[in-house]
Amino acid sequence: MAKEQLDKFQIIDHIGSGHFGNVFLCYDPFLQKEIAVKVIKVTDPNKFVNAVKEGQTLDACRHKHIVDVKDVRSVIFRGEQVVIIVMEYLSKGSIQKHIEKRFITAKDSCRVIQQALLGLEHAHNNNVLHRDIKPANILFGDFDEVKLSDFGLAINYHVEPSNIQGYRPHQPLEVIEGNPMDRVSDIYATGITFYRLLNNTNKLDFIFTTIDEWKNAVKRDKFPPRVFLPHIPEKIIRILKKSIHKAKGTRYQNCNDFRQAIDRLNFDIDWVQVDDDNWTGHSNGCNYEMIKVKKRNGWTIDFKKNGIRKTENCCKNVPDDKVESEFFEVIRKTTLR
Repeated sequence: MAKEQLDKFQIIDHIGSGHFGNVFLCYDPFLQKEIAVKVIKVTDPNKFVNAVKEGQTLDACRHKHIVDVKDVRSVIFRGEQVVIIVMEYLSKGSIQKHIEKRFITAKDSCRVIQQALLGLEHAHNNNVLHRDIKPANILFGDFDEVKLSDFGLAINYHVEPSNIQGYRPHQPLEVIEGNPMDRVSDIYATGITFYRLLNNTNKLDFIFTTIDEWKNAVKRDKFPPRVFLPHIPEKIIRILKKSIHKAKGTRYQNCNDFRQAIDRLNFDIDWVQVDDDNWTGHSNGCNYEMIKVKKRNGWTIDFKKNGIRKTENCCKNVPDDKVESEFFEVIRKTTLR
């Protein structure tokens, strides 16, 4: 069966939907490579400028941590006039997909946010608000580099008014209260993305039936709940809490300050959960293990470096009500130097 055509491209698969269009994985027969093509319907000719704006924004914000745009043009697709944005195809997919499939370590969470902030800082320096920072809009490149994508809601904040749009669970208090989005709103959304990475949370349960319910939950730090997985060091939690503080003036005021706070962390062991009783880690070519085993007289916690037991981080006869705190205390203190 012949593949469906999209202009000169052959459609391979539908890979996602954004606010204003669908994204297809396509094959470019001239360059002989796979590319991503976003299709935006233009039902009203007067809205053509808005349809091409995302491509123009991406072109104006070219950066190694922003998805690269190749072309923007108007074509006929399935009998309708559409705008297509041709972009690099990043086969490793979004952070959202990775959260759903694997454990994201504290170190990798920090790396992802650092690189996303570099891309966002470049956008802000070009007067662009993203307004839709979330795990689904951050992609991994071929070499695991991080790239911001989906600028469908982006605006030039010196020219265009910012109404309340974007992903509702990632909106800060001031926006919920009706104020326009700004750079600090983008930083808050990046902080919520950081929260989801650290907690390996693929979805925030947005269960509010009224704006007042939502607003009050954010005011009382109940949304998202300030609950964190036990392996996360307190230094990282402090950075996270500052990035999503309900008071706008208490947050990081620019991407650089947020990124530098993460830069100052000094990582040691990059721990990965294998199961409830077994974690493995890596640091400077060395392999580590943390194992807890139930014995007759309580729990034994073993810490091994390259297969050799290191007694300073081992425990015996740990009671049931203490084993989790003892185990994760070792994980936390060895994650950072």
